[in-house]
Amino acid sequence: MFFSQVQSSENPIVWADLQMIVAEHSNWDFYRNQTVFVTGGAGLLASYLVRALLLANDYLDLNVRLTCLLRSVPSDSSRLKPWLHHPNLTLIYGNAENYPYFELEYQDIVVHAASSASPLTYSQDPVGILLPNSVGTAQLCEQARKWGSRRFLFFSTGEVYGVNSKEQLDELDFGYLDPNTVRSCYAESKRMGETTCRAYAHQYGLSTCCARIFHTYGPQMNLDDGRVFADFVRDALNGQPIALASTGTARRCFCYLGDATAAFLQLLESGSPGEAYNLANPYAETSIIDLAHLICGLVEPKLDVCLVDPSIAKPNYMTSPVPRSLPSIAKLQALGWRPTTGLESGFSRTLLSYQG
Repeated sequence: MFFSQVQSSENPIVWADLQMIVAEHSNWDFYRNQTVFVTGGAGLLASYLVRALLLANDYLDLNVRLTCLLRSVPSDSSRLKPWLHHPNLTLIYGNAENYPYFELEYQDIVVHAASSASPLTYSQDPVGILLPNSVGTAQLCEQARKWGSRRFLFFSTGEVYGVNSKEQLDELDFGYLDPNTVRSCYAESKRMGETTCRAYAHQYGLSTCCARIFHTYGPQMNLDDGRVFADFVRDALNGQPIALASTGTARRCFCYLGDATAAFLQLLESGSPGEAYNLANPYAETSIIDLAHLICGLVEPKLDVCLVDPSIAKPNYMTSPVPRSLPSIAKLQALGWRPTTGLESGFSRTLLSYQG
């Protein structure tokens, strides 16, 4: 089997995660003899899903065939490289908003994950953020309708809720979001993508589903994309004090990548058409400063936290106005999913993945 060739070149922490996902998931027959199309397939979240499907294919002889749309040829190198010659994986290149999807063969399952989530990109390339989520989602939904696809999963975001005063957010708790700010390129385009999915489910019966993804981290994340958990991991790996460019009082919950991948599988298999689901780990909520101290204690020698001027440390960073982001995951839990990886375990695994 191909997996025996991959194991020696795949990151050992990633490999262990993928094996656990395959072993613990119970409904792999859903993907038997299916074609799966994934945009942004080399991205952090989507690449775990792609690799889990390929590994399950090899273990269970599923005959699942995957096609991944990547923005550019070099983008496949860091995450999918060990799998590039897998006979059931095809890579194609282009932008999600203008790819000629009609040239592709029929796809049973569509996963639309093509979008940067880096706050640095919001200011540098807001048009490149909004187009895949708005125009790209519309193009893909239309093609999936023509294909008669079985399932369509859209990677949305918890940022669609905007600024909200509620203690815990369920899927109907929307707050204030100013569309006339550059930072809104991400949240507003994700909102448009969700509305498109709902419209196609309502008008055409397309079985769409949206994952509202909150802070998700894990092995092979880009350490220079500006998100605070990536910055902290980078500083820790470099053996330097963790730089905190704020008071650190904002509270967030952090979901490990392996848990998120299990949730994507669950949503593909049993998410209700037209519905959106919070995807997060509210059991791993912490303040930003406490996260910094946690990561300081996970490396040797132990590190300190230092305060830095945000205008100097992150000149292009657009901060979130949300003081606390705590989602309810009751809706997703009702489908049978629950996160299992705590903060210390998840960030320990993440740090180890860069040291192997």
